[in-house]
Amino acid sequence: MKIFYISPSTIPSRSANLIHVLFMAEAFSNSGCRVFLFLHSEHLNSDESENIIRKSYGISDNEIDIVTYKSKFKRGRELGIAISALAYFIKNLISGDEPKFIISRNIYGAFFLGLLMRRNVVYETHSPEKGFRGYLQNSLISSKKIQTVVISDALKKIIIGGRKELNEKIHVFHDAARAGRLNLDLLQRKKFQRQFLDLVPSLNSYEKIIGYFGHLYSGRGIDIIQGLAKKHPNNAFIVYGGNEKEIQLFLDKNLFKNLFFMGHISQNQIFETMAMMDILLMPYQRTVSIGLEAVDTAKWMSPMKMFEYMSAAVPIISSDLPVLREVLVDLHNCILVEPENIDEWSEALKKLSNSAELNKKLSSNSYNDYLTEYTWDIRAQRILVLFPPH
Repeated sequence: MKIFYISPSTIPSRSANLIHVLFMAEAFSNSGCRVFLFLHSEHLNSDESENIIRKSYGISDNEIDIVTYKSKFKRGRELGIAISALAYFIKNLISGDEPKFIISRNIYGAFFLGLLMRRNVVYETHSPEKGFRGYLQNSLISSKKIQTVVISDALKKIIIGGRKELNEKIHVFHDAARAGRLNLDLLQRKKFQRQFLDLVPSLNSYEKIIGYFGHLYSGRGIDIIQGLAKKHPNNAFIVYGGNEKEIQLFLDKNLFKNLFFMGHISQNQIFETMAMMDILLMPYQRTVSIGLEAVDTAKWMSPMKMFEYMSAAVPIISSDLPVLREVLVDLHNCILVEPENIDEWSEALKKLSNSAELNKKLSSNSYNDYLTEYTWDIRAQRILVLFPPH
């Protein structure tokens, strides 16, 4: 089956939306679909973009075709991608080879193909829109030709408001992690750790290796990790993520010899590195930035990091935020603590450090929850049935 997947994303990029659409495209391909993925790039053509996704993300399936809207301007890129997809659709329509399924994380792509061309479209959104985009979003989710996908029950409630008639048209599919991850036993994890310690010999003297993977934006809880590093000098705290400028700022201000800022890590390396950790931290605060002014996702987010952590089968300590409780259950697949309470974080760390039984229970449950509910392949299958092929 031929699929058009219209994204809002730029390649190359470290953005979460690019990672999301690439792994979803791979999952659709794993389902036997031929996927045409529409992206923006400032300087790469389609062949060059395909080379990047194969090298940097390990996506090697030949059933994914990248269609690049090439422009040096970032402003208007989402509209440009949508126009490119519309033109490609019309070309395919004329030749009698239009796609059987259309999914768009691009609001303009959903508008052009769903409302203007009157085709069935799955529109996926990860935030409530405002202003003109809010008007477009309302038009899309109200259309009979469109089914809407969101990433959390909280986001669904925000978008619906009081309009109960939209309840059946908006579907909640949380984010996910790639399928095929191994549930490592203790010996395998220690083997990975030895390899990691060979690369960073200064970590050998620490009792536990505690990991954080993600952005360094405001609200991501880096101050919590700094507080834990101070309270637990016998443990090493490893932070992966951030851009070069952010990393240098934290390095310049780092007061703790047991706190290490490692920089960006590629998707090809991230799982193995997560698996080397003894404990993984998810210290989101009550206000969470995605790097854009006045955008706070704490009320509706479904962070990919959470599912990647679960897929690594490493015990998780997480902030206790209502939206995260849609997936996380205290003392079942994680330990939940008050976001700002450093003493609670410290006690949770001690609890995991002192109990092999609790470690095993949380790791096993989180991995099994991921495997049965939160892989990209499962997510793609659930989306594909929204408009069954004729």
